[in-house]
Amino acid sequence: MKATLRWIASNFPLMMLALILAILAWVVAVEEGDPTLEKRYPQAIPVTVSEPPGGMVIVGDFNERVLVTVRAPQSIQDSLKIDDFTVTADLTSLRPGSHQVPVQVVLNKSPSRVIQVEPEFVTLEVEPEAEKTVPVRLQISGEPTLGYLMRAASVVSREVTVSGPSTYVAQVVEAVAEVSVQDATETIDEEFPLQIQDSEGQPVSFVTWAPDITNVRIPIEPSGYYRALAVKVVLEGQTAPGYRITNISVEPPTVTVFGTPDIISALPGFIETEAIDVEGAQADVIERPALIGPANTSVVPGQQPVEVLVSVEAIESSLTVEVTPELQGLGPSLTATLSPETVEVILSGPLPLLETLETNDVRAVLDLFELPLGTHQLEPQVVVPEGLTAQSILPATVQVEILIASNPTPTGVSQEEPEKEVVNE
Repeated sequence: MKATLRWIASNFPLMMLALILAILAWVVAVEEGDPTLEKRYPQAIPVTVSEPPGGMVIVGDFNERVLVTVRAPQSIQDSLKIDDFTVTADLTSLRPGSHQVPVQVVLNKSPSRVIQVEPEFVTLEVEPEAEKTVPVRLQISGEPTLGYLMRAASVVSREVTVSGPSTYVAQVVEAVAEVSVQDATETIDEEFPLQIQDSEGQPVSFVTWAPDITNVRIPIEPSGYYRALAVKVVLEGQTAPGYRITNISVEPPTVTVFGTPDIISALPGFIETEAIDVEGAQADVIERPALIGPANTSVVPGQQPVEVLVSVEAIESSLTVEVTPELQGLGPSLTATLSPETVEVILSGPLPLLETLETNDVRAVLDLFELPLGTHQLEPQVVVPEGLTAQSILPATVQVEILIASNPTPTGVSQEEPEKEVVNE
């Protein structure tokens, strides 16, 4: 036993050294596998403030954020989330005024340590909270449409309660609802936002108020001496054959007339223009006609002159034309036969153009340039007068057989002009 104790005593330094070396080896191995790093967390972290002392409020909106540098193993660094940080500023002992409050950061993961916080302090201002009641003022702008009257306005909320920092609450003198009655023709009855203002009509910051909207009712009634009447256009004559009226537009569509209440109330809902002549029209007609008002009434001066646009367009129709295709580019000493020998072209366009169409106005051309001997299916190219459209061609292709001519001619085709037959649909 004594020998054993003597052996342990004599070898204890070596045993301790071996233990230390083993621990160092373990630390080195762990550090190589998961090294410790100092890194700034990539997101700015919001600061949460405690409630100020009783009766105090923060002036303005507090939304400060800080950047935090952390020392921790790489595995911890890679797994950090913004919720792992608790960032606070303690306001419980503050007095009125502006303050720099230290930021406290707690990282809820280990092993880790917060190395740096930027900024270390946040600046804020606290004041005693105040509250007061101010009147609501209705600010009306504009005028109703001519012939309408605005009666006394009413507002549901006559007062609002304003709260916030005392120095700002003290600046508030009224709440204003802005309402426009410009060109109104019917009673306004709806909700409008309220704006807090100081004695100079400027908005006040950092305060809240309730209610923040109010219902406003402004009666708008017709005047017994005025009345708005629709403009009724009177036309005379007929458009040219093959043309039609597609639309009549009036600007402005209504005018206001003046008269005694008994006459005004008995008027129909319209006023006529003097007759606009559209006889033989082949294009749009634009006029500024006079208005024929009822007796003992007059159109209120200063209004925009009435302008009438009568839209005139050609009547669209269709026509089928039988055409013998023309050959182009047929080589010398060659001849060609067609199957079928004629095609039908369906045209569409204004009726006056179709009615005056001549026999030779429509062509169907087959291009044989550089085509070899043999049979080919070709699509004719149709040429029509301007203003008309070739809707389709029947058949869509023509069979062309190119052969060596037994009696060659310079052109390879007949010199006789082919006839074209016009068939009205």
